[in-house]
Amino acid sequence: MAELIFRSGNRSGQRVALSSPRVVIGRHPACDVVLDISSVSRQHAAITQEEDDFFVEDLRSRNGTTVNGNKLTSRLRLQDGDELVICDQRIHFQESGQTGATVLSSGSRTDQGDVVESDINNSHILSQVDMRGLSDNVEPAEQSEVHLRAVVGLRRAMAGSLSVDEVLPRMLDGLFEIFSQAERGFVLLMDPKSERLVLRASRHKENPEGGPLQLSLSLLNNVVKTRRAVLSADASSDSRFDSSNSVVDCQIRSVMCVPVMRSDGDVLGVVHVDSQDATKRFEQEDLEVLAGIAGDAAQVIEQAVAHDERIGQEQLKRDLELAHRVQQGLLPTKPPVIDGYEVFDFYEPAQRVGGDFFSYVPLSGGAIATVMADVCGKGISAALMMASLSGDVRYCLASESDPAVAVSRINEAFLRSGWDDRFATLIVAVLEPQSGRVTLVNAGHLPALIRDVDGNVREISAEEAGLPLGVDGGAQYTSCHEELHPGETLILFTDGISEAMDHKHNCYGTERLTETLHKDLKTAEDIGRGVLADVNRHAAGQVRSDDICLMCVRRKPL
Repeated sequence: MAELIFRSGNRSGQRVALSSPRVVIGRHPACDVVLDISSVSRQHAAITQEEDDFFVEDLRSRNGTTVNGNKLTSRLRLQDGDELVICDQRIHFQESGQTGATVLSSGSRTDQGDVVESDINNSHILSQVDMRGLSDNVEPAEQSEVHLRAVVGLRRAMAGSLSVDEVLPRMLDGLFEIFSQAERGFVLLMDPKSERLVLRASRHKENPEGGPLQLSLSLLNNVVKTRRAVLSADASSDSRFDSSNSVVDCQIRSVMCVPVMRSDGDVLGVVHVDSQDATKRFEQEDLEVLAGIAGDAAQVIEQAVAHDERIGQEQLKRDLELAHRVQQGLLPTKPPVIDGYEVFDFYEPAQRVGGDFFSYVPLSGGAIATVMADVCGKGISAALMMASLSGDVRYCLASESDPAVAVSRINEAFLRSGWDDRFATLIVAVLEPQSGRVTLVNAGHLPALIRDVDGNVREISAEEAGLPLGVDGGAQYTSCHEELHPGETLILFTDGISEAMDHKHNCYGTERLTETLHKDLKTAEDIGRGVLADVNRHAAGQVRSDDICLMCVRRKPL
């Protein structure tokens, strides 16, 4: 089966199987592959399968799609190994992708160690326990009193824990008491978003403080895929691992690896214990005990995960409310009063907090800068970026007479803030009220519009638009100049308006916006309310996935 492999961006390492005849890639939640990046269009590109061939096409996206470095202008047949680039996402097309569960990626690092990738062959597994349909309390027929007491103590310790961070270390402590030959132990849990195993707890008998810990993906992949607990009495000589260099590299002599199963049969995680001492091997009896413990632990861990999720959601709710209050404090409470002008503004985040930003900055000589920005992402991270950006915008515009130079300084400050691969679009319109002169600087934002007295609309700042903030530290920006005549209106907006979708996933678009602006709308508020009402009619109750921001500055007729 063909698949897409993400090589960069926020989904780096992920694989997406092309299992449908048509796969749409875009920012909208209804897309088959969602890229939650503001520079990605709602419906950006599509891959279509026709018999054994796959074709890619750009869906008239704002920033385009490239294949092997060439901008896509028409439908193109994909070849195995082709590289697609959508904004900052490098995506490889692989025609013979492998299906199955995805575990930790090659050469990746967890918080607690390195991961070594290797493949496992399909040779006969000599010692195993099928965890599917495993009855509770699986234990060997004969156990020492000490051994049994340790098992009972472990179960009590786990049952008395609420959070995952309490359950898993207690589990490993108990396992080391039960299995005296164990030298290393790990618990990995499946991340529901990435569908990858994440190392959540570890223990090393010789290094209690932790440190770099190597894991074999061959073992983990096999256990997740088969739902079987695996025992190797001597992994370095076991025929199952002939092709697994990582097992040898880790110097593992004896290993047990057991899946932790959810009540619905899905894999919740994996428990892994091993020994490098050839004289301290695990036996079949040990595997059965560990399988039984994993069966008991599954319910406890599942409850702990649910507990942590509830706590996390409550904390997130509190954080969102705090971020909302902070964000509202950074936005204008009301439009400025400018002699001879009407001003209307509107802002509504798709979530409790958002990444759109607008402001008015008084300048020397009576001029005023109207500013609009759209930072990458949504939620708390976007709000933090917006807060940082708002301060830089006000300072740079107030201290620099040339708006283009000010935007260059804002870009430098944005990069110094350390937002990694994040970016933001920005447009600045400096209005000189007496003359009506408008100086515009565009950093990757949607072009500004000017509506004349007859309702005709012209687009400005499109050709002069520079790179978004955060892309290039050496980016230079240029100004363009317009005059706002009596009766004309300057309009700034974010893509939450132009890319609002109806139930058929059709964007509102700039053409419909132009048609709406051509209607008989008198005041700045009439214009703003008219646009918002038409956007709502188009969306017809569809859940918005992006913030909406709109500013209208109208020069009153003489």
